[in-house]
Amino acid sequence: MSEATRRIAIVFRGIGDIGGTNNTIADHARHFRALGYEVDLIGEKVGKGGVTADMGRAVRIPRVLLLGRYKWRWFAARADRVVARNGYDFVAGHGHHTRQQVLSMHNCLHLAHEIVNNTPLVSRGSLVEIHDRILGAGRFHRCICNSQLMQADLSRRYAIEKDRLPVVYPGYRPEQFNRADRERYREPVRAELGVGENLLIGLVTSGDYVKRGLDLLLNAYAGLEAGLRNRTRLLVLGKQAGASAFVERARSLGIAERMHFVAHTRAPERYFHALDICVHPARVEEFGQSVQEAMACGVPVLTTRRVGAAELLSADWQSQLAPAPTVENLSAGLRQLISDPARRAASAEAGLRAVAGNTEAANFASTRTIYRQAGLPAAPVS
Repeated sequence: MSEATRRIAIVFRGIGDIGGTNNTIADHARHFRALGYEVDLIGEKVGKGGVTADMGRAVRIPRVLLLGRYKWRWFAARADRVVARNGYDFVAGHGHHTRQQVLSMHNCLHLAHEIVNNTPLVSRGSLVEIHDRILGAGRFHRCICNSQLMQADLSRRYAIEKDRLPVVYPGYRPEQFNRADRERYREPVRAELGVGENLLIGLVTSGDYVKRGLDLLLNAYAGLEAGLRNRTRLLVLGKQAGASAFVERARSLGIAERMHFVAHTRAPERYFHALDICVHPARVEEFGQSVQEAMACGVPVLTTRRVGAAELLSADWQSQLAPAPTVENLSAGLRQLISDPARRAASAEAGLRAVAGNTEAANFASTRTIYRQAGLPAAPVS
């Protein structure tokens, strides 16, 4: 190993899986590799096919099934050992272990639980126990927040100064999420779904359907006038685990025949381009990458100020958003967008303007600046 080599570790239990955080980590790893750094990707799911050679070296933490209840403690302890043993020049953490120079947070687990369940979260044995340990003790130089919503919660909850909680919005991949691809994907995907000339309304998410408000969306859609429902179809794209209860709910509401449930995919852009309206009715969403991706694809989005990605919109458009989702305001928003093509076009243009400069490259540049301030060595000599 040459003296010029710089070794970075990126730690996240789910590296290699599908999701916005995994995409961000993959993009960062590729950028660091291109700059000449050696990168170790430390996770439990690195063998699932999402880690490629251009990202660096996969370091797998084996899972012990007998310790399922304490899987987060197990992973954190083993990841900390790997970090200590290897003497990295810089460690980037993502909330799943305790030893890092810079922590990037993606969830406010206490806040989400309180909003969704209206009760305090019991942390013992859960991921939030690890978060409490890191954030309560301030085990980081800086903690990158993915929205102002997150920054406000972490600052209040853990008494952390806001200058230690910089906000860097996740970026999107413009080569993947691009309105120019609409003609390429729109008709083929709509033909696969069999939606014909109907307007297609969709929720695209990684899962956790209660947090993402799928029940609210189903009730809001069912409450539309029959004439509006008959002009539309409803698409839900996400993990199949936990979906059956919502499919049954759709049946009980009499809308199941107008609903399509599609498994999550590494190519969600195909479905964005098939949509006429994207709805993200989350009870709370720290950022919501699918909202940004929909905007980048030129799809009008119906959401609320409880979703961090809405912070990207201009002040005028933010002021028009409801503070939180309800069946009533979702129905009203759907009614307006279904009935008014001009409103759909204006919303789509507002979204495009909002995300235009917020690419994954811009996200990496901002993140790297914070890393450098926290001790990241200069790029190796080429």
